[in-house]
Amino acid sequence: MGRLAKVGAVVLALLLAAAGYRLFLYDAYVPAGEAGVFRNMCCGTVALSNGDLLLNDRKAVRYVVGRDERGPYILPRFYVGAFPYRRFEIDGSARAVKLRLDRLPAPTRITLYQGEAAYDFARIAPPKR
Repeated sequence: MGRLAKVGAVVLALLLAAAGYRLFLYDAYVPAGEAGVFRNMCCGTVALSNGDLLLNDRKAVRYVVGRDERGPYILPRFYVGAFPYRRFEIDGSARAVKLRLDRLPAPTRITLYQGEAAYDFARIAPPKR
């Protein structure tokens, strides 16, 4: 009986670990037609692909797509926004803000509101092959 109890405890621990991963760490990505690369003249690029937001080809953060009374948006896991000297960064210590899309699917613009300022990122066409 002791061996069966140990096997049962291991199975139970694995099930609890899987449930914890699913509840707290796993982001269920659902494609909404938002994928693309967007550019702001002063602040670089934002690339959206498969639930990953890549900022200036350097840092990536997971995101989800949603819609509220103001329209469609992207909500990154961490803060993505403006910092002093007109640059954009990812900050894990700040509260995430919504990046507004002009439409879904195939948005042509992402807008980030920072107080009274609005930063627009326009979609750039993919390179021709």
